[in-house]
Amino acid sequence: MKKAMIILMALTTFAITAQHKNPDRKENRSQLRENLTPEQRAELHAKKMTLDLNLNETQQTQVRQLLLDMQENKPERPANKEEMTPAQKFEAKNAMLDRRIAMKKAMKEILSEEQFSKWEKDRENKQTRFKHKKRMEKRGEK
Repeated sequence: MKKAMIILMALTTFAITAQHKNPDRKENRSQLRENLTPEQRAELHAKKMTLDLNLNETQQTQVRQLLLDMQENKPERPANKEEMTPAQKFEAKNAMLDRRIAMKKAMKEILSEEQFSKWEKDRENKQTRFKHKKRMEKRGEK
């Protein structure tokens, strides 16, 4: 009986420490993102897309250039969204949607139909995961 209790305690301790999340991990990721230049971000994103979508050389260069243009033309985020007026929020949202539409049109021209459908599907999956993550964070805070 003693051995069973010791084993149970050891397994419980292991399970608790294995599930411990590092709070600095998110901060390190954001610091890494801030330290990268737009060229570096575009290069990394293009390489990820090459792996996911099996892009050829011309597609890689076109995607890299498109991502670089999008990174360089991306407006700065406001420090505090709550301080924005409703008109400013509308303008920011409208500009963001315009950038997404332009990105989608350009990607449709660069990618084949199969690649484009896979790219769209991956984007939808990322958006749903992000929404789910935000929803879970809100529930945890309340």
